[in-house]
Amino acid sequence: MKRKISICLFIFWMSLPPQLFAEDLYRDSSRFTYGLQKMLLAPTQILVHTINGTFTGPPIVGTVGGVLGGTVQTVGDLLGGVFDIAASAVPYAKYGLFFI
Repeated sequence: MKRKISICLFIFWMSLPPQLFAEDLYRDSSRFTYGLQKMLLAPTQILVHTINGTFTGPPIVGTVGGVLGGTVQTVGDLLGGVFDIAASAVPYAKYGLFFI
């Protein structure tokens, strides 16, 4: 019986809205996850652009253009993801200065 009550209380506690002081944490974690998503999904851009160029462009030029466009998009997404992850950690860097 106590276990059921504690499980119900835990579920109720988890359903409550987050505290106001945690608002910046969610914004930074959202930016971190967005950057991580961009980094992890960046290599798929080569395949997507290649298929799109093959079906919409001229036979050989569309495929080569898709590969080149996908490579540029991949590099851009990788760099953008790295910068988003770094930008999400910058506000917390001031706390690490005390440990150096």
